[in-house]
Amino acid sequence: MSLAAAISPMTAMAATEGAEKSPRIVGGGFAPISDAPWQVVLDLNGALCGGAIISSGYVLTAAHCVERASASNITVYAGIEDLNLADGNGIAVASVVTNPNYNSSTLTADVALIQLAGALPSNAKPIQLVDSDDQGNLDAEFALAEDQNLYVSGWGETSTDGNVSRYLKRTYLDGVSDNSCGWTNSNGVLIQAAADAYICGNDPLVSTGVCSGDSGGPLVWQAPSNASDADRGYRLVGLVSFSSIRGCALTDVEDGFTQLNTYRDWISDNMNGGYSNPNVSFDADIFDASRTYSPLGDGGGGGSVSLYALLLLSFSLGLSIYSRRRFPS
Repeated sequence: MSLAAAISPMTAMAATEGAEKSPRIVGGGFAPISDAPWQVVLDLNGALCGGAIISSGYVLTAAHCVERASASNITVYAGIEDLNLADGNGIAVASVVTNPNYNSSTLTADVALIQLAGALPSNAKPIQLVDSDDQGNLDAEFALAEDQNLYVSGWGETSTDGNVSRYLKRTYLDGVSDNSCGWTNSNGVLIQAAADAYICGNDPLVSTGVCSGDSGGPLVWQAPSNASDADRGYRLVGLVSFSSIRGCALTDVEDGFTQLNTYRDWISDNMNGGYSNPNVSFDADIFDASRTYSPLGDGGGGGSVSLYALLLLSFSLGLSIYSRRRFPS
């Protein structure tokens, strides 16, 4: 079967369900940057996307965040949880490479590699990139329908009513198998091209997930056999890519993430010296959902700001809507 034939059922479904690029976190709670020291913010002339540190000199993000940007138009901020602290702490970008197979209609190969021109702050750390063994274990775990085994972080909507947060947020999703996800099968028939391109996640009981806003942020899974390692087995398995155009945090529609294992070789080939697993340690048990955090202390209200107070950069791209949030002013 040709690639076009393999993805046509997915495209047909996207026309019905609709896919929206550049999701933001909806629901969930606040997270200190020490919980997700791999998290970065990309400033693209005022528009915002997320990203993930994979080495001292490289960051991954979504291709649709940077497809119209040059290195000189991108600034990376690391080690911050409050967007108001971004000014003056940016890292310039030496180069940006978008995966040559990126398709803005099907959202496949939605990954780009950014090389930093400066040093990361001391509180920023890389996270290990998923490999084929990890992916096999992840797929097996997803088939068992375990709860809250994905951790996603970013800045964005605190609810579906258009309020956004200046502080880093996190939420938990259930990994959804390729055979069960609406984006990777059609009437029970697996669409292999889509299954290779996407990781699916949602919460079927609680309205939490990603929504229109900052794509490219990290999707993290914990490898059970490595949970006792210094890095707690945390693996960067995906990047925030798209959600349903029907709305945010739907319990009956999965969020879509770029499946990074598929593009691991391409990532390594485009890094000077290739990719190697970082030697890092993490203190926080980020999968302990009982942990709470307030960036303003116990009495903090979270610092939300109305979406209408923000400028949005949006374009119509076929079946999808492309929007990147601007920094709060």
